[in-house]
This record gives sequence, C-alpha cells and structure tokens, in this order.
Amino acid sequence: MGIPLRTERLWLVPLDSAADAADVHVAFADPEVMMYWDEPPSRDVGETAGRLAGAVGDYWTVRDVDGGPVLGLIGIMGGVDIPGLQWILRRDVWGRGYAGEAAIAFVEYALGELGLERVEAWVDIANGRSIAVARRAGLTERGRLPQRYPHRDRPHETVVMGRARLAEPTVVLNVVVELPVRDVSGTSGLFENVFGCTVLFTEDDFAGLGIGAWSGGRRIHLVTDERPSPVRLSLETVTEFDAIHARAVAAGVQIGQYPVVQPWGRREFVIALPDGHEVTVSGPL
Repeated sequence: MGIPLRTERLWLVPLDSAADAADVHVAFADPEVMMYWDEPPSRDVGETAGRLAGAVGDYWTVRDVDGGPVLGLIGIMGGVDIPGLQWILRRDVWGRGYAGEAAIAFVEYALGELGLERVEAWVDIANGRSIAVARRAGLTERGRLPQRYPHRDRPHETVVMGRARLAEPTVVLNVVVELPVRDVSGTSGLFENVFGCTVLFTEDDFAGLGIGAWSGGRRIHLVTDERPSPVRLSLETVTEFDAIHARAVAAGVQIGQYPVVQPWGRREFVIALPDGHEVTVSGPL
C-alpha cells in the first residue's frame, strides 16, 4: 500500500475500493468522462465497486485539500511490461489543472520512492486533454498503436507517452525497409495509390517513400534489382483497412489472401506484388 501524497491543492490518498466507490462512480458513470476509456460507463455503483476491486495495480484517490468528495483517481496499472499510468476526473472539476497537478506528483513518486524504471500512458490521439496532462508530467511520445475497444464503434490510434527515471539515449531511431524491385517507378506509384505513401525522393534506380505526411516518419526504400528475392512486409493500419483493400482491388493488384479474422483479434489480408513480394495488411476488428 502506498502513502498519501500532497500537492499545492490536492491530496492523493490510496484507494479504498469499497468506501470510495460511490464518489468514484460519478466519473465512471459519465459517458463524456468515459469517452476514451477502455471500458463503457458503469451502470451502477456496484459495477464501479467491482471494477475498482478487480483492478490490477495500485491507485490513489484525488481529493481537494479542503475536503469534500473524491474528485477522481490516478494510479499505476499492473500486469504489463511497463507500468501504465492512468487517471480519471469528474467532469465538474475539469479545466482547473487538477489532473496535471496530480500527474506531476504521482509520476515523481512512481519514479522516485516506488523505484519504477519507466512509466507510460496510452492515450487516444483525439484526447487532447490527456495528452496535455501526460506532457505536463514529463511524458513524451514513444510510439503509436492501432486499437479497437469492443464498446466503441470504430478503431482508434493510440499514442504511447512515456518517461524513464534516468535519461535514456535512443539506440535505434528508426528502421527502414529496403525493397528490391524491377520497376522502381511503377512500384512507387503502386505504394502511393494503394497504401497512401508519400514519394519523398526518386531516382532511376532508387526511391524513398514515406508512410504518412510528416517528416521523420517510417519509410520504405525501393532499390532496382533485376532478380529481386521475395520479401514479406507487414503493414498496420487503424481505420483504412477496408479502403486499402478496395484500392488494391481497383488497381488490379493480386490479392494473395482475402480479409480474414485472425485468432489474435485482428483482421488481415495479403497483397501479392509483381516481384513476388507479399504485404500483409492488418487492422483492429
């Protein structure tokens, strides 16, 4: 069990899942508060109490130093490779900077007294409030993931925000795929039209393709080779799965495997490129 933490305006007090359930339920029952959560809103206090009792990790309630009901929760999700920072606040106290204040104190505690090497937060890319909270606590972007929660009507892109106890130099900044092809120009056009790649530069026997529109992102290099050896690529997408499949069919590209649902909870199909390469396209269910 952790210890209470004090900030300028807040007390962070270790959670009592039974005693605090009614107050916490105000947040857990609010659809707007739960918009980006990995579970739907709670239907009643009993369901909230069950969630709190079954949570894997250590959580603290967020309280005003002057007293009153619990304002929210902050804590560390366990059972994962890197402890996951989570927080939630009642909507009637949004906009006061409480989440950022609590996150700053808690991250310092987690990387200090708790002795954790790293903490990270998984945030929906559309959740600007939570991204700002993570940044206030010193977390920076470390990666991105496609996700789909069962109760939400569509997949979303998750930003992985993280912070280490000690400064960590980046050993490998990026990995660039190099694909040998007979026709650099033709293959470049295919990747542009089907996968939405951006042509960064091109020569007679070499081309650089960007995945996404931003500088410094993931890349694919195409290199001329009269006898290319087949390569297998995997391409993850968030919401463009069906659109990529439709564009591939419209372009007359051979489909090596039509869309299927895999046992690990993703959809996949395979595109067979002219040089014998295969691209497996996967996305959330």
